[in-house]
Amino acid sequence: MVNLEKKQLLQIGNILAVIATIVVNLLANIIPIGGNNTGELADLYPNLFVPAGYVFSIWFIIYVLITIFAIYQAKDFFKSEKEELPFIEKISVFFIIGSLGNILWIFFWHYRIIIGSVIAILVLFLSLLIIYLKLEIAISDAPRNEKLFVHLPISVYFGWLTVATVAQITVLLVDL
Repeated sequence: MVNLEKKQLLQIGNILAVIATIVVNLLANIIPIGGNNTGELADLYPNLFVPAGYVFSIWFIIYVLITIFAIYQAKDFFKSEKEELPFIEKISVFFIIGSLGNILWIFFWHYRIIIGSVIAILVLFLSLLIIYLKLEIAISDAPRNEKLFVHLPISVYFGWLTVATVAQITVLLVDL
């Protein structure tokens, strides 16, 4: 079992990771970072694998789901009686590492450092893969709330990242 101090650090880290990821992604399109929004950059690398523009609205769903995850995983943070939440130990620092990969991807992508964007998206993809496997999402008998508020957000995020990673590698091949 993870000790209380480590658990609370992971809970805080996960919350901050979600906030930072969402803020950076919003700013990337509002400011926009590097002079283009995320969608405009995809248009600079035409290829046969790029999903239609509307498909990228999945990010809104992902951000809602990971926000729900962040709240749920910290549900006992302010309670005097702490709950045992074994999924936090399984997720460990991998969600935070994945979020850093997401943030780095934005900067590399917006400054058109394609090889960096591929490395960053691979960090995010591998982090989510590790979480998916450690939680045994496809086979575990987790409680219903854990399936809804932890497994579902991770599964949707990981599913989309599978597509996004292939798309990013395709951009790298087009850019060569």
